[in-house]
Amino acid sequence: MKRFFYAMLFMLPGVAIAQPPGYYSTANSLNGQSLRAALRNIIRPHTVLTYTPGLWNAYNTTDKKPSGKLWDVYSDIPSGTPAYEYTMVTDQCSGSSPSAEHGCYNREHTWPQSKFASDTPMQTDLFIVYPTDYFVNFKRGDLPYGKVGTATQTFTNGSKIGNNAYPGAPSGNCFEPIDSFKGDLARTYFYISTCYRNDSGRFSTWEIATLVSLKSWSAQMLLEWHHLDPVSKKEIDRNNAVYALQNNRNPFIDHPEYADCIWGTATCGATGIDIESMKADVSIFPNPASSIVTVLLPNANEQALVSVYNITGQLVATHYVTGTSNFSVAQLAQGSYFVSITTPTYCTTKRLFVSGR
Repeated sequence: MKRFFYAMLFMLPGVAIAQPPGYYSTANSLNGQSLRAALRNIIRPHTVLTYTPGLWNAYNTTDKKPSGKLWDVYSDIPSGTPAYEYTMVTDQCSGSSPSAEHGCYNREHTWPQSKFASDTPMQTDLFIVYPTDYFVNFKRGDLPYGKVGTATQTFTNGSKIGNNAYPGAPSGNCFEPIDSFKGDLARTYFYISTCYRNDSGRFSTWEIATLVSLKSWSAQMLLEWHHLDPVSKKEIDRNNAVYALQNNRNPFIDHPEYADCIWGTATCGATGIDIESMKADVSIFPNPASSIVTVLLPNANEQALVSVYNITGQLVATHYVTGTSNFSVAQLAQGSYFVSITTPTYCTTKRLFVSGR
């Protein structure tokens, strides 16, 4: 599925990667920590911006929608209509402390700056610091990202705060972004863990990471988010705009397969990701199906993310399954689909036909 999907990504109209020729050549054929180390040497050091006015000015090119409004991962709804939008510069926070959403936008350190003592260059790294709604940013504070069990607060775009129910996560509250931005934030964390791997002594250990190295539960969750929400044109445009200012790139936007080759079990070879290393004996039936599909995993206790793509590569449904589980295709139109089944140890793809009813 990864080979199919990554190929589809770069065939989409208007999606182009502006990386210079040979930018990642020293990372070719590497895997695991060797790949992570090589990528670090490619993207560090980079040009360091000022906090003020550097970041404010940068957002005018890195986070501007085609409409001229601001991209805000905490309030926007890419597939729908958000409750509000911000006007660039005009709605920038200037000392105010709004007590509700839609007050102003400020600078959100997705990896809380309290976890690196507000040190540079992390404090002004555009791949870490996003413009977001002040109020949601304030409420999130330094909570880790996670999977909310019972929400205690839900924001206008569906982001929420509540207990962290992701398997293996420590107890306590977390912040869960909407699905449309989970991949963006996962690839942000992969970048941070890679770019600053040699600066681990400047970071604190917290729920997500031991210093700057992702913990096993968070790496698993972020890989799921990475697969659930593939690279978008918005991310590619932002990557190119940041590169123009910082002279470095996020490798996990340019090469999504790198994440699986570092934190997953895939093998990156000279020609890309080795899908065979990620396959497993997974069954789906009946096929064709009209309403319910059963997924049979090799291990009765393992959990998997099931992602259903149409033939154009568009994600149309996601499900979490354990062992032998069912999911519905009743909402899907008749036709052919690709079903990706992903666990921390493998990824496999099945062709599924949805029949008439």
